[in-house]
Amino acid sequence: MEWISPVSTAIGALIGVGSTLVVDRARWRRERTDRAQEQRLHLYADYSASLSRMRTALNECAQEEAQGEDRAQRVRALFLSPGGYELRHQLAILAPQAVIEASRTAFIILRETRDCLLAGADAHSTDYRELEDSFDNAIAELRALMRRDLGAPDSIPGQAGY
Repeated sequence: MEWISPVSTAIGALIGVGSTLVVDRARWRRERTDRAQEQRLHLYADYSASLSRMRTALNECAQEEAQGEDRAQRVRALFLSPGGYELRHQLAILAPQAVIEASRTAFIILRETRDCLLAGADAHSTDYRELEDSFDNAIAELRALMRRDLGAPDSIPGQAGY
């Protein structure tokens, strides 16, 4: 009977250590998931802001009277300055496939808008306005997918738009 006490102590220690390891592992997974979600949140916000800055810059160029090589250089420079290309590469690593595809669609529309302006279009051109409408739809879809990925509600009560 002298072996019962050490064996029960050893079993109790194993159960205690095992349960501590299980709890630590669960906490580590939860923290890892939270960090990844926060990282995607910041990346999504940065990418959305970058697309917005690109669109605003292109819109300003579309409303300017300038033409020729100066305008072309300005359009190209303003298109690149917000860092959309770099952020797209980060999205390709961290985001789910649906978000990657939607981000690519929105970016391509902005690139087509840039090319449209380089071809001589302005803010009143039909092609330019159609691209603007396409971008509105694409960015709405992208944001919906981003929100879904982050677990945000589909709509915020009392907020129809912004």
